[in-house]
Amino acid sequence: MKKYRAESLDALRGFAIFMMVLSGSICAEVLPAWMSHAQVPPGQGFVPTVPGITWVDLVFPFFLFSMGAAFPFSTGSRLERGANRIRMCLNALWRGAKLAFFAIFIANVNPWALSHAAETPQTPFMWIMTLLAFVLLFPMFLRLPGKPSRVIRMSVQFGGIIAGIAQMWLLSLYYDKPFDIFRSNIIILVLANMAVFGTVIYILTFKKPLARIAVLPPLMAILLCSDADGSWQQEVFNWSPAPWLYRFMFLKYLFIIIPGTIAGEYLRKWIKGNPDLAISPSTRRNLPTATVLIIAVALLVVNLVCLFGRHLVLNLFISSILVIASVIVARRLPDDRNVIFSLVKAGGYILITGLFFEAFQGAIRKDPSTFSYYFVTAGLAFHCLAAFVIICDIYKWHRAAAPLTMSGKNPMIAYVATSMFTMPILNLCHIGDFYTIGIFTQSPLLGFIHGFVLTSIACLIAMFFTRIKWFWRT
Repeated sequence: MKKYRAESLDALRGFAIFMMVLSGSICAEVLPAWMSHAQVPPGQGFVPTVPGITWVDLVFPFFLFSMGAAFPFSTGSRLERGANRIRMCLNALWRGAKLAFFAIFIANVNPWALSHAAETPQTPFMWIMTLLAFVLLFPMFLRLPGKPSRVIRMSVQFGGIIAGIAQMWLLSLYYDKPFDIFRSNIIILVLANMAVFGTVIYILTFKKPLARIAVLPPLMAILLCSDADGSWQQEVFNWSPAPWLYRFMFLKYLFIIIPGTIAGEYLRKWIKGNPDLAISPSTRRNLPTATVLIIAVALLVVNLVCLFGRHLVLNLFISSILVIASVIVARRLPDDRNVIFSLVKAGGYILITGLFFEAFQGAIRKDPSTFSYYFVTAGLAFHCLAAFVIICDIYKWHRAAAPLTMSGKNPMIAYVATSMFTMPILNLCHIGDFYTIGIFTQSPLLGFIHGFVLTSIACLIAMFFTRIKWFWRT
């Protein structure tokens, strides 16, 4: 059976990882508040009462959405070939375990975490250990070229994992600090949980999207009732056999993962019906297609500006007009691009629902996250995916989108490249000194350039390994 791949989905994933790395690399303290998480204004620390969202608050849900949208291409295709569902659920557990190890490993070899835990300055030894950890990630997660036997693949993988465990143990001895299993990268740990629960739910509801959506109301009930003292919902919410690995609160992101699976099914069905994506040149440049692209971008900008600036009525009015216009225009598109109509229709409904929820739980916020946040970001992700379908699959602007699509095919490398490769190299060459003496905190422009340069290098590293077909996979 032929394998299908959507460049647009790779681009969405690459866009999310690019913005994620950028948000962690810029000098936020000299930039406007809308360049940071809304609840972490520059110079004030975490302020959970601040309402609104910024572009930084979109990157994680967009990545989660792209993870869910990939399930129909990976898990769905295997189910169509008759794969055993129990075995696939076990594979999902194994994938989650590997992602959890990745989360723990990169946090426990992080030079900033090590120097803070040991109360010592960062040293060349730390940077060398970080580079070694980056190298060890290849046997742990590299998809070996060719068709090696299962024994060879598992031997290489377990060899890398054992070496990684040994490195963490030796570092804990060197710094006289006990290894802390609770020290992990929270973003990757959430992804590990979503890889397990999202995949299992998708397997059990394959070709039953309504059953998949039906999971969400009971989940919402438990989340909303978790504060009721003495309730069974509170017991379920607080129970965990391994708090360092699983917490019920992580399941709230299923409100983004599950809509993502619906979008992925729309996309895969379209590609299966038009596997070569042979879009007629005479209709490729028509006005409705360009209009949908412009509206998708406008929806992102309008919601970010108005939700951050708290222009709520204006935002609801403009967003409603744009959603209606997008659906009307998309309905007029030729049959060879009907996926766009499906995406903007579903995305528009979820976005407006999220805006109706905006006042619930105090206001839309990422942290602590609200239901408005899940719905709004999922709705915007639908429109962003529609935009990338137009750019990558219809207009076929492959060269312009290459940095995103190639990074999106190797997101794990792109995610750690800055902290585990670029910065160790710069510090060992004493070039990193420029990042510590305040040059890039002199102005907002320099603060942004600091992050953009580091993020661009991370994407180039991911693109290089994609070009030579070295992919990290779980």
